[in-house]
Amino acid sequence: MTVDASEHEHIATLVHADEYARNASQVANLSTDKLVFIKRKELALKPFELVEYEMRECTAISYEVKWALLGMVFGTLLVLVILFIFASDVPAGTQVPVGALAIALVAGAVLMRGPKRHRLTFEIAGKRLRWQSKAGDFKYKVASVNKVLAFAESRGLLNARM
Repeated sequence: MTVDASEHEHIATLVHADEYARNASQVANLSTDKLVFIKRKELALKPFELVEYEMRECTAISYEVKWALLGMVFGTLLVLVILFIFASDVPAGTQVPVGALAIALVAGAVLMRGPKRHRLTFEIAGKRLRWQSKAGDFKYKVASVNKVLAFAESRGLLNARM
């Protein structure tokens, strides 16, 4: 029996090995034959274990872009507070750190634009396994997500919700 070399091709690494403890209950990486999931373990020396699922059991892969609403609300509030400080009357002799206000205004404006997140959902063996990027990692994970989407499309598993 011969094994086709393309059957074991690595598709994408979504969570690196040094980040496993902080990303429990997420998909870690994907290849053409298996998916590795980080399962959270309670009250153990190692807070996680890696569980492998066969990709032939996968029935669907969904993709969506999520907006970090909490960050958007915080950024809007920060901008409004800074604008209120600029617009209000400040008594003479009050020292206002203008540089700090400008930095806070820029940070609030960036947050107000809305940090985006990738979210992939894999339906395998009756379970839904998810991976979600961090709010600031959207542009850094585009290549990995595109590889997963191309793989899902080639296998006819893609259910995209963009």
